[in-house]
Amino acid sequence: MSIRVNPNILPDLLAGLNQARQQLNQADLELASGRSINQPSDNPAGTSALILNHAAQSQTDSYQQNVSDLQSKLQIADSSLNSAVTVIDQAISLGVEAGNGTLSDGDRQAIAQQLSGIQQQLVGIGNTTAGGTYLFGGTQVETAPFTVNSAAAAGVTYNGNSSVTSVQIANGQSVNVNVPGDQLFLNPSGSVLGSINQLITAVQNNSGISAAVTALGQASNEFDTQRLSYGTALNELQTTGTFLTNEQLQLSTQETNIDGADIAQVATQFSQAQIAYASLLEAETKILNQPNILSLLQ
Repeated sequence: MSIRVNPNILPDLLAGLNQARQQLNQADLELASGRSINQPSDNPAGTSALILNHAAQSQTDSYQQNVSDLQSKLQIADSSLNSAVTVIDQAISLGVEAGNGTLSDGDRQAIAQQLSGIQQQLVGIGNTTAGGTYLFGGTQVETAPFTVNSAAAAGVTYNGNSSVTSVQIANGQSVNVNVPGDQLFLNPSGSVLGSINQLITAVQNNSGISAAVTALGQASNEFDTQRLSYGTALNELQTTGTFLTNEQLQLSTQETNIDGADIAQVATQFSQAQIAYASLLEAETKILNQPNILSLLQ
């Protein structure tokens, strides 16, 4: 029986060596990156799935950023309005005190001064800012919403507008993120600033104090109704933020399922590729050092 020997084995050996080297490099890349897809040609279908996954993650990141930014602003707004409730209650108490017929004119003037201070505090609250923008001016966020104006019935001029801003925080979900200052502080159904101004005048003149206190109480109720929007929005943001966090975790898991490398398997492949490459390299060295292929068979 005769044995046929390929007298030109070197090209085949070099091809095998190149293939082993590619397998070694691929395994090494997967071990280093932890990913089975490091270029589109590795898995075209998986690459398409990754593109869709990354787009979804990017969109979710944007929504999460919106939620975070809005939570910060709305918390400042809600805290400011809570402070307003406190000073409004103080004004009502002062109004009731001013209605006491045993007080002197001097006592009532002192109360009127305190009420004027509360009026200034409310104007300051109405001009609350966050991140360099005014919170209660509607969409007029670069101009102070309120300025004191003794000639106006409410004692102030409103410089904002009545527009409400809506921001998308998830697919198909938006939230209103502001209540305009005229709706909060100058509502026709109960104007806090207008009622405070009325009460100051009533106390100064010692006339109509009881009616002014009643009007301020009604305005306070309306103010409470309007400011509830901030609490509702904050609750919605909290719920949506939790949903988005879970969604991001799911997308991250999905990404790993698409292109996550099986490290144990890849490590085995790397070891096998190393052995194959070393063996082929050794064979190539022997061939290059022999005068002809027949000498390898001796």
